Amino acid sequence: MNKTTTKVFSGAAGAGLVLAIVVAVNALLANVRVSKDLTEEQLYTLSEGTAGMLRDLERPVTLKFYFSRSHAQLPVALKNYAQRTTDFLREIESRSGGNLTLELLDPRPDTETEEWAQRYGLMPQAVGGIGAPPDLYLGLVAVSGTREASIPLLAPALEPQMEYLVARLIQEVTQERRPRIGVMSGLPVLGTPRFGPPPVRPDWLFVSELKAQYEVVPVAMDAAEIPEDIDALILAHPAGIGDETLFGIDQYVLGGGRLIAFVDPLCLSQEESGEPGMPALSSDLNRLTGAWGVRVDAGRVVADLAAATPVNLGEGRSELLPAWLTLRGEPHLNPDELATGSLGSLMLPFAGRIEGTPVEGLKMDVLVHASDQAVTLARHQAQNPFSQSTRDGVASAGAPLAVRLAGRFPTAFPDGPPKSGGDGDEDAAESGEEGGAGDWRKEAERDGVVVLVADADMLADRMAAQTVHFFGQVFHQPINDNLNFTMNLAEQLSGNPALIGLRSRGQFHRPFERVLAMEQAAQERWQEEEEKLQAKLTEAQQRLNELQMAKSEDQQLVLSPAQRAEIERFRQDRFETQRQLTEVRRNLRRSIERLGLVLKVLNMAAVPVLVAVFGLVHGWKRRQRAAA
Repeated sequence: MNKTTTKVFSGAAGAGLVLAIVVAVNALLANVRVSKDLTEEQLYTLSEGTAGMLRDLERPVTLKFYFSRSHAQLPVALKNYAQRTTDFLREIESRSGGNLTLELLDPRPDTETEEWAQRYGLMPQAVGGIGAPPDLYLGLVAVSGTREASIPLLAPALEPQMEYLVARLIQEVTQERRPRIGVMSGLPVLGTPRFGPPPVRPDWLFVSELKAQYEVVPVAMDAAEIPEDIDALILAHPAGIGDETLFGIDQYVLGGGRLIAFVDPLCLSQEESGEPGMPALSSDLNRLTGAWGVRVDAGRVVADLAAATPVNLGEGRSELLPAWLTLRGEPHLNPDELATGSLGSLMLPFAGRIEGTPVEGLKMDVLVHASDQAVTLARHQAQNPFSQSTRDGVASAGAPLAVRLAGRFPTAFPDGPPKSGGDGDEDAAESGEEGGAGDWRKEAERDGVVVLVADADMLADRMAAQTVHFFGQVFHQPINDNLNFTMNLAEQLSGNPALIGLRSRGQFHRPFERVLAMEQAAQERWQEEEEKLQAKLTEAQQRLNELQMAKSEDQQLVLSPAQRAEIERFRQDRFETQRQLTEVRRNLRRSIERLGLVLKVLNMAAVPVLVAVFGLVHGWKRRQRAAA
């Protein structure tokens, strides 16, 4: 055999050996999953809280993932989403320490697997066009003993919340007792049941979330007593609340109760509800919280240029409103608190300022606050979007917007229950004996907790989520952390902290901080030009009045040449100012577009340029070594 033949056979044998090694390694590593989460917030990494909950499960759980993977007409995007979901569920199984088992099921038509999917309440969808039978399943079921719970349709819009949804599903089938959450509100947060009087309204989104995890107990706004077996009470916009109800809340807190109160100096949701006979747009608990040393200024609204929100005013107009707050991370949200530490942003339209120092025995922690640029505006000024000039406000640097009070609360009714008429009631109140108002607590029996939030609109659906349609089903996709904040508070105060921080891990939207700074600078320039225009208008009006007074009585209805000249001068000033305002907007838009173009060029060209540079450097080094 000559050398050429030997080389050919040696090369073929080597190639075959390499191919065999590749196949063997691929077979050995087929089930090995190696991944690295490079996102800043570790969006694709299972949190320690979830891992700890899985390891501590007291009863085994089976997760059944029903997905019609053999369906002939599945979109590629849906297949990829199902694969990501499968990978995530497998990671949960691997981190459970054997406490959780995952089953991947393909419910083909007319099979026993499909029958079980229907028994669990999963919702099949039609993807084959008009008239096609519903045969696509994409749902998740958790089973533990005789308990079962399901997510009927696991839509892609829910992917950012996947960890929270699965953890909640597991907890639902393993917890022994569902905590009881009371809900009392001056807003229609509790929907009208379908068998109730028209019009039929759904629950607000935060109530729906509460019902999925807790036993929700409606509490009337005129209730004189709060049930003692309620783990936490949520009070939303208590406009027009009576003293008897305040006394009931006072007694609940003195007994160690936990209260989450959302009050509001200017409640848009109440105005939009359009219900007749509703009380004033503002609400507060100052009759109660005053005894604790804190109060909410119900007559003024916090405005903050550093947290201004772009709001559509109609007719194609969009303005940055400093009284419509969007608070992003630090320094607005306390990073050291469970309820706020993992949140990305909160939206609080027309929030109030919390003032005062808690009395002895109470500790106050600020959960949410405005920036050092914050001011407060009168309510009538905040309601007019064209006069929201922070220069006219009262300085209120770092205004607290949400606080937590904890400790031994003093009573706001040292003289007993409020008198409702009659000497018998008064005598009973003074003696504290049975009869009339009955027994009452004069001092705290144990430590209590109260969270006070100076805004109620943040609870509204449109302030927290956007509606997403998927195969005819309606889902709500969070646009901020309003819902997460409310649920975190409920879980923390009800003694159920396992899920705190999971919801907000799915925030894929990241604001452009440089763009926000540019918008803030433009807003300041806009206010400056607007104030100049207002000053010119006032000055022109004064001159017109002086010229009018100087005319004779028979000339009062006729414009003098001086008045015409003054009006024309003001028109020119107004035109020039409007031109400058338009130029401010145009420059802002150009700057943002220029920044976007630079980012696009960098994203598209960075990798090719780096590869080219690497190739040139590598080639140059090889030539240098060859020359040496």
